[in-house]
Amino acid sequence: MRGLFQSPRANLEQMSETVAETEYHSLHHMLSDAAWDFEKVRRETARQADDLIGRPEAGLLLDESGFEKKGDHSAGVDRQYNGRLGKVENSQVGVYAALAHGSMAAIIDFEWFLPKDWVADTKRCREAGIPESAQVFRSKPQMAAKMVKRARAAGVRFGFVGADGLYGHATWLLFDGDDAGEVFATEVHSDQQFYFADPGKAWVPAWEAREWAARLKRKEWHPVILRDGEKGEVRAMFAHTRVWIRHPNSAQARPWHLLARRDGTKVKFLLSNAAPDTPLAELARMQAQRHFIERAFEDAKGCCGMADYQVRKWRAWYNHMALVCVALLFLVKERRQHSPYAELLSCADVFDMLVAQLPMKIHGREDLVRIIAERHARRQSARDSAYQRQPPAPKNAIRVC
Repeated sequence: MRGLFQSPRANLEQMSETVAETEYHSLHHMLSDAAWDFEKVRRETARQADDLIGRPEAGLLLDESGFEKKGDHSAGVDRQYNGRLGKVENSQVGVYAALAHGSMAAIIDFEWFLPKDWVADTKRCREAGIPESAQVFRSKPQMAAKMVKRARAAGVRFGFVGADGLYGHATWLLFDGDDAGEVFATEVHSDQQFYFADPGKAWVPAWEAREWAARLKRKEWHPVILRDGEKGEVRAMFAHTRVWIRHPNSAQARPWHLLARRDGTKVKFLLSNAAPDTPLAELARMQAQRHFIERAFEDAKGCCGMADYQVRKWRAWYNHMALVCVALLFLVKERRQHSPYAELLSCADVFDMLVAQLPMKIHGREDLVRIIAERHARRQSARDSAYQRQPPAPKNAIRVC
């Protein structure tokens, strides 16, 4: 845990060089091979997060995060969309659930997305340490559904499920959630189509969400103050209507809320099955709450080393993420505890104060010589392995260096 906070980059090499009373091989064993149960850690993190944040007004927020990676040996790595980069890149992707209320958010669950190419390659999965039970393709919405059920089974308290357009586009996910009694507030794509009258009573055309928004009159947009921000109040314009949506497995279309949020020229859309009399202010609050899973990612990456891992195996990734969630929850707890007299305290502030108090590994001349020698040994080993895997060069190849 100290390594996640103290090291400039929270990978094993830098942890072993930074944290007092640690060494590389022990850390590697703990993360990759030691028989501790990350699932128990995940459950306990969810329980303590619920004690801190859980309540009927809280949201369970779902989102994915990508991690750019080189090579093709790390479990789950593939050319796939990386939301952080905004493009397709060689990456690993995880799906996450955060419990949030107000400005407090803690990540309580996570799953590794395994692309179809990996599922089809048993040998590759085995080499990456992926257990047979995990060698099944599950879409990101399927993973999200699993995490919602897991949170409910653990007794985590939340009043709605929030997610971006990837999940709002999965109509089956919304219908299943509605059938299970879950309230959702998911963003939807601007070209997603809805009925603006009950199609079961008479034929009606389907309109795209953006077509509806383009037809709105000025008086149908309402100003809403969402929260206090660093540069003043965060404000947006909102419009609302009721729409009907169909799914092939459902006999009847269901009437839900469609919300449009306008920030300048940019418009986002939200679909929710909240009670018919839910006021616009509450729908806007649920839409705006999604901001805080992004903040949780920023704190987890900036303070807890979420994206700094340099491991290839399935278990090591899950172990790393479990520890990151514990570290983030600690920062959120400290922030919550001191917020009555330090309203502007952030997780980054707590992180800075913590790092200033933790003992650093003191290096003398002999220590530095040993550390550099160990680095070189690891680099040479990695280089030797790479050369062994590389096919021989053509006999007529010209060496220029």
